[in-house]
Amino acid sequence: MNLRYLAALSTTVGTIVGGGILALPYAIEQSGFFEGTALMVILGVASALLTMYTGELSSHFKKLHQLPIIISKYTSKRLRLVILLFQILTIYGAQIAYLTGIAAVLVFLLKLPYSAAVLLVFLLTLPLIYRGYKLVEDAETPMLFIKIALIIAASIAVFSLVKTVNLYSLNPSNLFNPFGIILFSLTGYTVMPEVKEELGGTKKLTSVIVTSYLISIAVYLLFTASFIGAFGPAVSSVATNSIHSVYYTILFAVTTLFLLLTPYIALSLVLTDAFTYDFTISRTPSIFLSLAIPFVVALFDFNFEKILDITGGVFISLLAMLLLSAVFLERRRHDIKKIKYLVPGGSAPLFFTFIIMIIGLIYTVYLII
Repeated sequence: MNLRYLAALSTTVGTIVGGGILALPYAIEQSGFFEGTALMVILGVASALLTMYTGELSSHFKKLHQLPIIISKYTSKRLRLVILLFQILTIYGAQIAYLTGIAAVLVFLLKLPYSAAVLLVFLLTLPLIYRGYKLVEDAETPMLFIKIALIIAASIAVFSLVKTVNLYSLNPSNLFNPFGIILFSLTGYTVMPEVKEELGGTKKLTSVIVTSYLISIAVYLLFTASFIGAFGPAVSSVATNSIHSVYYTILFAVTTLFLLLTPYIALSLVLTDAFTYDFTISRTPSIFLSLAIPFVVALFDFNFEKILDITGGVFISLLAMLLLSAVFLERRRHDIKKIKYLVPGGSAPLFFTFIIMIIGLIYTVYLII
């Protein structure tokens, strides 16, 4: 495994495995552990395909571009602002949820007022965003190993509390309730343009994507099974808040910070690049646009789990459908044999992923209404 491959794998897994994992036990418990696991596997396949399709589209570009440029090339330039809006809302939703979660931990640890905690996160992460990808890339691999180790440690910490009866609860009527949070938790396609740059091409892109999703789903299932098994219906919407004990406080607090902070920084950089490269806004104003609005909204202390649900079920689903439509049109425009990176399977996987996104979007909107 060379350094390029490891860097690409770290970026992808580091983006997928983030704050969404904290809401998974609560969301999946509503439908039942085994039903939720089945849904996670289905959405894992759909999300991996979606990530590959993003790689397919980005393979046509020599320069680094984000989704608005990539998708609008094959749909319509008039859609560029619409796509940017969906991307902004998706990333903003994640940033707001992450800021809210990080601030809550700091309030608990440092006894700060909530608004002061949000401001502290903003000020501490601003220099990292300003330095750009080089600084983050250098820390990506060690941070990923630390993050995975903390998730495993938190899961093992509650093993002694697990009751197998909690894993066998059934609620078929809520089968799709976890859709938005699971989809949010499995999203990795936003960083595919950067991953392609890290690999120096698309030769090993499929291997990186498949391996990343296998690792991510395995980690998710371990964490989800541990916390549902330990707490059942009493599991918190932020899983690590389910137990209050001096023996767990530091471990759970540090785990939560790592899970929220690393994707917050990565997504802030993705949004900054979208403003900078795709809309030719200079870097300093781009950084301001990517950070200021989530900071202001996060001050209102919204519900962590609900933000993730709406972000995943509505905004990510809509953006995914636009992306899949672009892939369909791209294949009609190009000779399939000449596409540098082609997702195999013909049109069937494309339609499968599109149908999954439509079902999830309709169900999420139904729950909201």
